[in-house]
Amino acid sequence: MISENHQNKNGQLSFILLAMMLSLILIALTYFYSVLQPKLQSQTENQASLIINMMVQNLLRQEVLENADLLSGEIQKLLSYSAEVEQPPFVKGLKIRFNSQVFPDHSGSLIRGNIECHDCFEIEKKLYSNQNNTVIAQVNFWIEPEYLDDLTPEFTFQFIAFLLGLVVMIGFVWKSIHKLNAYQTSTNHALRQTKEFNNKIINTIQDWLLVIDQDGRILNANQSALSQLNKDLSQINKKLIQQFVKPLDTHSSLIEQIQNKAENNKDEPQIEVKFKLKNQIEHYGVLTSTGFKDFKTTQPVQYLVIIKDIQSIKLAEAKLAYQAQMAHAGRLKSLGEMATGIAHEINQPLAVIRLAAEGIKESLSMQNPDAFEIEITQDIVNQVDRISVIINNMRSYARLNPSPRQWIAPHKPINNALTFFREQLRVNAIDLIEEIREDCPNIQVEQQKLEQVIVNIITNASQALEKIAHQHRKIRVHLECDLKHVILTIEDNGCGMDEMTRQHCLDPFYTTKETGEGTGLGLSIVNNILHEFNIELKIESKLGKGTRFILYIPHQNAEATDD
Repeated sequence: MISENHQNKNGQLSFILLAMMLSLILIALTYFYSVLQPKLQSQTENQASLIINMMVQNLLRQEVLENADLLSGEIQKLLSYSAEVEQPPFVKGLKIRFNSQVFPDHSGSLIRGNIECHDCFEIEKKLYSNQNNTVIAQVNFWIEPEYLDDLTPEFTFQFIAFLLGLVVMIGFVWKSIHKLNAYQTSTNHALRQTKEFNNKIINTIQDWLLVIDQDGRILNANQSALSQLNKDLSQINKKLIQQFVKPLDTHSSLIEQIQNKAENNKDEPQIEVKFKLKNQIEHYGVLTSTGFKDFKTTQPVQYLVIIKDIQSIKLAEAKLAYQAQMAHAGRLKSLGEMATGIAHEINQPLAVIRLAAEGIKESLSMQNPDAFEIEITQDIVNQVDRISVIINNMRSYARLNPSPRQWIAPHKPINNALTFFREQLRVNAIDLIEEIREDCPNIQVEQQKLEQVIVNIITNASQALEKIAHQHRKIRVHLECDLKHVILTIEDNGCGMDEMTRQHCLDPFYTTKETGEGTGLGLSIVNNILHEFNIELKIESKLGKGTRFILYIPHQNAEATDD
């Protein structure tokens, strides 16, 4: 019974093995004749077509077809070409059919070589007119690739060897599987080594490298970021990048800025950010981002974020700014000393003039209250008072010692600063448009420094207007307020700035003026003062159109509004 079962099992296995062999042979025949042979033929034709495209560039030109000698020479080259010296020519024959309307002298077809080649295959090329896109000639080539004779016996040998190898192949399946496993093992080892090598490179980079998703959640980070945060990947995984990095520009969220940087213009300025290290020291950095796109939706699904620490650069800029302020302070000291001397020399004569004018006015009023000379004497008194105000403003502006920070009405420093310019701008035919509200909430600043900011901006505006020649030159000073800020706008319709100048105009020593005409410190000092009082500055400018400086100054009602 056992023997019969064993025989039955062997018979079944033999039948299965025979069926498998027959199936494999049938599959092999089908594969060879329906896949490999057409593929071989197609590859041969494609290769021949590529070679023909390169060879017939000189032939398929109208000037060659029109010249019998040139045409004969090019045909001879084609019929004699062969890749190897001992091989037969590549092109066995060709046939040219001319468009009789274009070539009236060629009524029939031009045949050269052997076009009756049975092993050859035919390739057709057409020459089109450049004027009306009509066919002016058609060329048929009969091709026998130099390696076709070598591939045919190789194909037959492979087919026979495959049929014979089917019987042996089943017994060596385990060996193939073993080799496959060995190859897979070696491949995994190579991939692991490549991954380790790439990780070593990434972890030697001192900048932060973070991979985040569309919501800003951290998916991966390099060793530099982890060590500076004093955390491992599990502690920051899936946490928002906003918990560790803050943008300096708060008009939009950090993730919105990252997405805009990655999806829009690559040449836009980098994102300036702040982040805290493990020692809780706040550093400045610049952030760039690149999106990993989903090819189905063409939208980024992840972002590679690189943050470069620029703390040392910021410290160097601060040092330069400090040096610039010291240089500017020296000039202010000289101006202050000069203003003090002028005030000392002028105040006494002015007091005498004012006293005399008051006396004359009093005397005239007693004699004839309606005399027109009374108005003249009052004008003298008013102009003397105006001179005194200008001198006092100059002394206050040039004072070297800082005044205390205090709550002041915002229109006062603006009016004080404008006293330096009203007459100067009038003489230079520049309209000064003053739109200053006097009911805005108080702001907490050092009045002298805010005046310095306004003076520097208006000075730049007047210099920009000097470079243009149109008749309607103007500087507009506008003061308004909202729930959180007092908003001061100073704009001109001068020469304006291009985008590069606008981006760098606040940098120390950056100037577009000729050598000796400017130091590039004015707007840098403005920027430092605004940072000191937490005043946000926005600059809008177009070349040839003008420039607008907008200052957002927090006022005393802002905190109550936030509450």
